[in-house]
Amino acid sequence: MDYKDIVFLYTNFSLFIAFVIVLRNYLQFPKELKVISWYVFLSVIIQSSSQYLAFQKVNNLYLLHFFVPISFICFSIFYQKVFESFLNRYVLWLIMCLFVVFSLLNSLYWQTIETFNSYALSLESVLLIIYSLSLFALLLNESVRIEKKEILSSLRWINAGILIYYTSGLLIFYFGDLLTRFSKVRFEISWLFHSFIYIVQFICISIGLWKHPKN
Repeated sequence: MDYKDIVFLYTNFSLFIAFVIVLRNYLQFPKELKVISWYVFLSVIIQSSSQYLAFQKVNNLYLLHFFVPISFICFSIFYQKVFESFLNRYVLWLIMCLFVVFSLLNSLYWQTIETFNSYALSLESVLLIIYSLSLFALLLNESVRIEKKEILSSLRWINAGILIYYTSGLLIFYFGDLLTRFSKVRFEISWLFHSFIYIVQFICISIGLWKHPKN
């Protein structure tokens, strides 16, 4: 078993753990965690499809063009649910709609579905970094901690996973198109690093979902 097989195994295992937790506890989750569950389901579908196409030696980059806007919708709804008592809900809905439009235009005119959609991924990363930092700042407020006390631990873990993944991956996403074109070695190093932060993200999400009190 070489390093690629090991990375492949741990990546799928981290996603599988989150998926099992969602299947067992989805009906007990509050609305915020149900939205994160949608993201887990989406990730399972995209990951499975991507790996199948890779084994068939078929270009699977077009899946990313679907995953990016849909994942951003999931995260935007998650943060909208968390922020609903503190921020006008239409602000995040407007940002979400504008991002989806940008992502579609990017896939149609600038970075087509056969290429790495680094522009959309980079913008998504910046927006989610802003959202996650805003949530951490909001959770410093005692009244907010009291209001969200039942899911406070879950929010911290999930938000940490989002922040770590998108902050660490921003440079990869921005230069992703160049890396896939010009340097196999750099691409493999980037792929390894991306796999590592992907695993960290889903470990954090799994812990966050698991920490929600069971009825």
